[in-house]
Amino acid sequence: MHSSRRRHFIGAALGTAALVTLAKRPASAAPAAGLPRRILHVMSFDSPWRWTDGQFAGFKEGLGKLPAEFQVFQMDVKRNSSREAKARKGSEALALIEAWQPQLLYVSDDDAIEFVVRPLIGQHLPCVFSGVNKTPAEHGLDSAINVTGVLEREHFVESVRLLQNLVPGPLRLAALSDMGPQWPPIIERMRSTVSGLPGVSLSVVDRVRSFAEFKARLQSYPGVADAVVQLGIFALADTDGTNVPYQKVQKWACLNSHLPDISFWVDRVHHGVLASMAISELEQGRAAGRLARTILVEGTPPSALPIRSTVKGHPVINLARAKQLGLGVKSSLLLSSEVITHFPWEHDG
Repeated sequence: MHSSRRRHFIGAALGTAALVTLAKRPASAAPAAGLPRRILHVMSFDSPWRWTDGQFAGFKEGLGKLPAEFQVFQMDVKRNSSREAKARKGSEALALIEAWQPQLLYVSDDDAIEFVVRPLIGQHLPCVFSGVNKTPAEHGLDSAINVTGVLEREHFVESVRLLQNLVPGPLRLAALSDMGPQWPPIIERMRSTVSGLPGVSLSVVDRVRSFAEFKARLQSYPGVADAVVQLGIFALADTDGTNVPYQKVQKWACLNSHLPDISFWVDRVHHGVLASMAISELEQGRAAGRLARTILVEGTPPSALPIRSTVKGHPVINLARAKQLGLGVKSSLLLSSEVITHFPWEHDG
């Protein structure tokens, strides 16, 4: 993205009072030499979780030896999944920014962009992101002078090719997802690239609101699909309206579906998906950390640092799932992949 195109833009503010107050404040003074920079990390999701924790660990690696003082704010949108709940958590994060006055804001995943970064567009606080699925234009960031970061781009083609090593022959894919706003861009990218995979088609795409719907759709796929692409499983409502923990969803799918499956995150393979050329959460964080270091150490404005995506994938295979499905796995494939040997629930109790 060219810096000349990133002109001043004020995004739609979710917390008007917070936006006005922050806009009046001058840029935070640079700390004296050797003093730590204050960095606030806003997670869209929660911790402990490999995806979020890995991004943060990678960010610290990318930051290098720069002295830093961190605070972490968890939006926990798996539980706070309604728009009202997300807006409330975003307002809490903006209040923390107002109180603590960090020198840099680092956010992970799309919800933190929408509910925390957008109200800060055009202000003095530099913002760096990672793990973002929507395009900069979709988030209103293409003209933001104080924002840069790292886009999350799934390795769809590579994941399918990994699956074809386990399940040779033509593949009709069914994609299944909750209603989260981050999934449609992924689905569209899958649709646009599947034609480049000989013998592979995306035959079914379903987005559902409840765990009951998820179960029904997954059980309807034999006969119309040969494999499943699992996307969003965080916001599936139970009968009481609360979201079912994604681990429970993943376990049910593993025990009740006999179709091989892929996803794009290593965490999903740990919980029962067969395989993935996973997006590296560490690489996402490292790239964001390097951007933050350039801003804080060299004084480079975020608008001069192009928004890019990471390209390095990480092959992961769940050997327990392969055995459950009666699939053989070549030793060469095992040697070149991260291998999960057990289901997590086998160790429960």
